[in-house]
Amino acid sequence: MRSAHRRRRLRVALLGIVLGTTSGCGFLNDLAHPDARAVAMAAEPSAVPAVVPPAADPPVVIAEGDLVMTGGGALGHLVVTQGPVRTGLVPPVPLFSEGCPVDGPSLQFVAVDFTYTTTNDHHAPQPGLAAHVTVDRGPETPADVGDVGTFVDSNGDPGPYCADYPPLPTTDRFWNQMGAATVTVYVVVDQAVGPAFPAGRADVFPTLELVISELRWFRDPGSVRTLGVGEMSVGAACADDPTAICVPLR
Repeated sequence: MRSAHRRRRLRVALLGIVLGTTSGCGFLNDLAHPDARAVAMAAEPSAVPAVVPPAADPPVVIAEGDLVMTGGGALGHLVVTQGPVRTGLVPPVPLFSEGCPVDGPSLQFVAVDFTYTTTNDHHAPQPGLAAHVTVDRGPETPADVGDVGTFVDSNGDPGPYCADYPPLPTTDRFWNQMGAATVTVYVVVDQAVGPAFPAGRADVFPTLELVISELRWFRDPGSVRTLGVGEMSVGAACADDPTAICVPLR
């Protein structure tokens, strides 16, 4: 019994030595000021807050409506959306930089997506849509901004971009013969970024108008159907051409 009691006293003593050598003055200070220690612990952040990048602006619908066959009868449903302004980059189309002698850091562009579906099921992409897409300056487009152009991913078309440069081409065309879910057209503004406008000229895009014309539908060149503009929920047919769609960019 004595030896066991002696061993317990020895362990208590050793524990006191260990606590005294490892805790130091901070440990004694905590014992003397327990309330202050509790406040300090509460003030310490439990974790570094995560930095959440701002979400990109979602695409906006700039045109939507039915396309009809000549003589009547809805054939399909067209939705055209515009993405956010991209600054200091060339549009992501193959061989663009090889054919167009413009400097990427000075450019701004927006992507405009064309989705064509059947009228019975708007979730089923329909191949065969073809169109010409033109970008026009408006009366409020700044005179000091550079060229405005439009480009479609050629999907292997051997024709070079900017073959007649200068200026940038304002009209391009597409034929969705591969049945892609969307066709993307890029509207480009040159000389938008510079010393006077280091953040670019995003205000230029709402002054531009997109004209979608020569609407056709065909699976092969031997079977072409000319399309007209039906009921539009967003956008409208052009005042001078009811078979084309005229919409301002945003």
